[in-house]
Amino acid sequence: MGLIAIDPHDRTPIYAQLERALRAAIATGRLAPGDQLPTVRQLAVELKINANTVARVYVDLERQ
Repeated sequence: MGLIAIDPHDRTPIYAQLERALRAAIATGRLAPGDQLPTVRQLAVELKINANTVARVYVDLERQ
């Protein structure tokens, strides 16, 4: 995907970094309405993070 980067040295929790990156991609138009997000598993593997973290962010964003 290349839209999202997680900084392991940042003290911000990973889920917050991921949510912030997704919101920024939407706000800047890198993710447009109708664009499909990667699956939870795909994004977790790409970013080398736990799939539950990705799922949590997706659910939180959908809820908002």
